[in-house]
Amino acid sequence: MRAQINLPQYDEKRLHFGFTLATNSGRLYIDGKTSYFPNDTLRNVLVKSFPGIGLGAITNLRIGHYLDLRLMAPVISFVQRNLVYTFDLSQKEVKVESAYCDVSLLLKYKSERRKNTRIYVIGGARMSYDFASTINKNRGIQNPIVSIAPLSYGYEFGFGIDMYFEYFKFAPELKVCNTYGNAMYRDGFIFTNAIQSIAPQLIQFSLHFE
Repeated sequence: MRAQINLPQYDEKRLHFGFTLATNSGRLYIDGKTSYFPNDTLRNVLVKSFPGIGLGAITNLRIGHYLDLRLMAPVISFVQRNLVYTFDLSQKEVKVESAYCDVSLLLKYKSERRKNTRIYVIGGARMSYDFASTINKNRGIQNPIVSIAPLSYGYEFGFGIDMYFEYFKFAPELKVCNTYGNAMYRDGFIFTNAIQSIAPQLIQFSLHFE
């Protein structure tokens, strides 16, 4: 018995819309100032990652048999990463929380459809604005704050599987999102002076519904 082919004309349509639900793990890649540590009681800086969530909209434009142009906008993501500072006699943990509004423009390259599935790879550019940025908050030695610049740019890449059901298309997708350059706001206190640069990264698992 042959399997039923769902949505046989779906990929012939020029434009599709949908939404995405995501879970993520935020990371901060740190370039520490190695010359700083021998002159202070600070000995190490580590990063703790936590799970986060996201929700967004999808606009997909078919530009060829194997190629789509995809706009992910807006996508709201809630992310937390903590910086753990180890001193000679103590530790201090600093929360770095973000509420990102992301806009991504991506190219999606698809394989040939096999019955009700096809695989794809995706990649492109990303712009993010952090509504939870703390650059304007008061800070000090006893009130440590490490801030990420509100506006950042980066790139993302990943892969997924399109699965065609009777009334909609479903796609689990795994993606890595990297930020260009140094996103840290320097405030003159030890918690940023000990770091050369910070580059946020997001590992995101999404469920797309179109």
